[in-house]
Amino acid sequence: MTDGREQPERPRPGLARAADAAPLTGRGLLDAVGGPLGLVESVVPPLVFVVLYQVAAISAAPQTVDRAALLPIVATPLVLSALLLVYRVLRRQRTGSAIVGAVLVGVSAALVLITGDANTNYLPGFFINAGYGLAFLVSVIVRRPLVGLVAGLLTSDGGWGTEPGRRRVATGLTLLWVALFAVRLAVEVPLYLAGDKVVELGIARIVLGLPLYSIVLVVTVLVVQALRRRPEAGAQPEARGT
Repeated sequence: MTDGREQPERPRPGLARAADAAPLTGRGLLDAVGGPLGLVESVVPPLVFVVLYQVAAISAAPQTVDRAALLPIVATPLVLSALLLVYRVLRRQRTGSAIVGAVLVGVSAALVLITGDANTNYLPGFFINAGYGLAFLVSVIVRRPLVGLVAGLLTSDGGWGTEPGRRRVATGLTLLWVALFAVRLAVEVPLYLAGDKVVELGIARIVLGLPLYSIVLVVTVLVVQALRRRPEAGAQPEARGT
């Protein structure tokens, strides 16, 4: 039973923020990337992995970090991800991205322990970025840019698929996302192939993760919002003449 008061609207994450008419503020961007907790989930577990590995590598030098020493290095980020997920559940917040993140941390931890190679911690990310990049690229090739499809679904506006101008913009934005995934792979894969670049890979993963994602997301949201307002602006003169 409610107390009759209107419940505040839950912040929209990701590209769904473009469906809001309000301008994108710093707070809006923070909500779009998952809020303060989303920042912690994106940065802290991989940062802890890098720090713990570096400490272990210094202690083991000139030998490599053995399999037994890798256990706490991969277990600590996994426990942190699980605790953050539990916190979201207790606070009744969205858990989708947190569940995916925890699963990825778990898969990465398993790969490291199975192979005994800390570099394999980053393998799942390669496949994810390649998969997303390919999906976005194929959508452009078949003339159904994903950004346009998503924007149309979020705003219930079919113009993204029928208006040539909007479709061209959606194509450009979709290619921007392709570039994001391509840059990540272009930087990280050579580091992985070079071998024993765990710390460098970790830093690259953090820098090219949320910060780069936020830049591309801001550009996408601002452009989609601007195009959504354009028809309304064109309708104003007619309204004044009635």
